[in-house]
Amino acid sequence: MNDDIPPLKRPEEMPPIRSQADLYQHWRALMGELGFAAPQLWMAMIDAEGRCTPVIQTIEEIPDVPDPQTLDNLMTVCRGILDEVIPGGGVAFLRARPGPAGLTASDRAWAGSLSAAARERGVACHPVHLANDQEIRAFTPDDEIASA
Repeated sequence: MNDDIPPLKRPEEMPPIRSQADLYQHWRALMGELGFAAPQLWMAMIDAEGRCTPVIQTIEEIPDVPDPQTLDNLMTVCRGILDEVIPGGGVAFLRARPGPAGLTASDRAWAGSLSAAARERGVACHPVHLANDQEIRAFTPDDEIASA
């Protein structure tokens, strides 16, 4: 994928997210220059037309492995927002962490757990992404299978 940083625009001016490539470009614009001090989880709500809402939640100080209660709480919040505010929309997650390119066991645990929790709760979820100090990438189904 193109690693040029697209311009970060106001939410209503950002291109719609209709494909994996669009989502990658969206995360790339939001992340800017890569480099993270600590692991984080980013959450964005995307409406039925592919527009990201202006509010993007960042959860800092996340553990190496997500616990079931945290995942359940997170999906409850997502389900409520999608049902009440953004019908027909979905959620996009990005795990950010310091360190080199490549996937760690912790990365796989987060991606697999987020995807599984979303499926179990009926939350429409775009492919989970990873950002580290060197790259942004989407988790593939094979990456998530490796976490099981």
